[in-house]
Amino acid sequence: KVVQLSQTDRVMSGFVDTPHPAKVTLDLSHPLLRPIARLMPELSYYTLVSAIALTVDLIVFSALTHGGMRASAAGMVGYSVGLVLHYVLSVRYVFETATAAKVGVRRFAEFAASGLIGIAITWLIIAVATEMLHLPALIGKIGAVGTSFIVVFLLRKSIVFAGRKS
Repeated sequence: KVVQLSQTDRVMSGFVDTPHPAKVTLDLSHPLLRPIARLMPELSYYTLVSAIALTVDLIVFSALTHGGMRASAAGMVGYSVGLVLHYVLSVRYVFETATAAKVGVRRFAEFAASGLIGIAITWLIIAVATEMLHLPALIGKIGAVGTSFIVVFLLRKSIVFAGRKS
């Protein structure tokens, strides 16, 4: 028995007569998607810088917890070390500092303040996960990383490195 496939069935099953299969694209020029499209380059670099800082954070966190430090305290120390590295890399590679409304000490103070919010989020999530829910420290850390990433990026983008108002 021979089964005939419609063009839709052929495309869906991968049997396409054309040399190039159909590609799905997302048109970021749509008015509702433009703000997201404008954030993408900065968010991409920020994600890379965050990954580097997170790696250092996790190394410090792991070393301290294996050395006997309480997980919530080790999370704060690891985050702090990552914070300093993150600032240096963010100023150099991520945010446009020439058009930022502030410079020097004030910008670092705001960056550090946003980091303190991240530390508080990290401490709270790890403490709840390990001390109340009795989950492994790494599970708490993973939850803290995602939440802190989003909150701190939005603070840094909208406040710390915000451009001058015209």
